[in-house]
Amino acid sequence: MTDLPGPLAGRRVLVTRTREQAEGLVDRLHGAGASAVVVPLITTVPIADPEAIARAAAEVRTAAPPRWVAFTSSTTVRLVLGASGSGALSGIRVAAVGPATAASLQEHGVAPDLVASEHDASGLAAAMLRHGVAGGTVWFPVAEGARPGFAESLREGGASVTVQHIYRSVMPASAPEGLRAALAGGIDAITLTSGSTARNLIAALGTAVLPAGIVIMCIGEQTAAEARTAGLAVHAVAGEASVEGLVGALTERLTPQPLR
Repeated sequence: MTDLPGPLAGRRVLVTRTREQAEGLVDRLHGAGASAVVVPLITTVPIADPEAIARAAAEVRTAAPPRWVAFTSSTTVRLVLGASGSGALSGIRVAAVGPATAASLQEHGVAPDLVASEHDASGLAAAMLRHGVAGGTVWFPVAEGARPGFAESLREGGASVTVQHIYRSVMPASAPEGLRAALAGGIDAITLTSGSTARNLIAALGTAVLPAGIVIMCIGEQTAAEARTAGLAVHAVAGEASVEGLVGALTERLTPQPLR
């Protein structure tokens, strides 16, 4: 018996993060029959040393309760737990922005106490406020340049929030050349999973323009808003801010066609 082609058979989808950072996106695209073209538009540069991360964890363990740490990306999970170990979070409630970040925590031996149902920073802030942060302490390890709205919301809710910048995202020097080669080979859709990928897509294009017909697909509304601000036309947004939601939205948007 011949296997039926996947719903994205014949489609070429540009993935703008490394295979490791994309948290299973490449595998799921392949499973749906698509050809995934990986051109990383961001790379992570740690800016907080392990001692500073471990010290921040130690400080929150002795701070006023309720004690929380909030994770809004798997990159943050990897850097924090790589520096401090899972034991450093003992006695601290752990909040995750969504299922992918929660899965990363579990892979490091940490069971999150809270996973936001709305998978962005504002959704996580709202969930934490409902659980109660007034009079307590929140440690927020995050990328440099992250929007201040999360911390501001929790402070308005009565929490003491420590924002610690532990990495920055930069565009790899190879990105413009990689993007040109990918576009020359034909691309049906581009997946954007953060504001950084959107801004760096514009930077990598330089004076060039995207060929007509390419679908710009964003993982969530916050990424979509930042993509529009960067000057991109967003064609679709995943209903759920996850790899599964992204591939599902692509499947709805695109129809199978022969390989190029």
